Amino acid sequence: MEFEINQYDGPYGTVKVELKNNNELLRGIIYLPPKSFNEPYPLIIYFHGFPQLFSLEEIVENYKYLLESGYTFLAFNFRGYKDSQGKISITSHLSDAKNIISYVNKLADQGLIDLSNLNIIGQDFGAFIALLLCSKINYIKRLLLLSPILNLKAHVYSEGFVKNLHYINNFLPGIVRGINDVNKFIKLTKNELSNKDHDIESAINNLEVKKFMVIHGEDDKITPIREVREMLDKTKIAPQLIFIKTMEHEHIIDEEMEDVNNEIAKFFK
Repeated sequence: MEFEINQYDGPYGTVKVELKNNNELLRGIIYLPPKSFNEPYPLIIYFHGFPQLFSLEEIVENYKYLLESGYTFLAFNFRGYKDSQGKISITSHLSDAKNIISYVNKLADQGLIDLSNLNIIGQDFGAFIALLLCSKINYIKRLLLLSPILNLKAHVYSEGFVKNLHYINNFLPGIVRGINDVNKFIKLTKNELSNKDHDIESAINNLEVKKFMVIHGEDDKITPIREVREMLDKTKIAPQLIFIKTMEHEHIIDEEMEDVNNEIAKFFK
């Protein structure tokens, strides 16, 4: 497997990534730290949320301060989103996450990545997938959940979720593939949630990471603080809980972004 740096974004080498999963392309991008840092590099993998409106380059732009600390950063679109092929589902997302880990293992074999310093940032629905994954592998050093979706079942069974899907289909066409038939998608997701491999409470109970942090908004209505405390109280690895004052589900205003980035920087220092 060849790994060539074919372009730069300022001091950062960037490499487009294409992986085939179930005959569908999973696409991502890797950013390497400045040349002052030596291989093998510690790596942070970013699991995006739903519906994921930003390009991969825009995502990386928000985390370039981690590159300046020597980290390599890998962001990708789950299948069903933007540049990747396929349709959205819990099954495909978890399969994609495992596929990415297999790819990272190959990079470690080449001496590019330090497998003892493999980390994940999971945001929104990406946090749900990160928890599932980290209950199945035991060599993730740091897991950071940003505004996580934890009780997915409650959302899927709510009327508000149906309205959100119709909104995405009507006003953000093509952003997420596989939700055009809303009733069919909800039925599929309910069936997936009955699969023991997708049981979030079991995943939390069996979580295997070295360090664990959750950054959450005090005013988050999608995943209230109470829900965060109740669900994560069951993990054998006590998370560090950071609650950002006045922040809702997304960190939008500059002050919130600064607070979130400061906490992330400290966690990965």
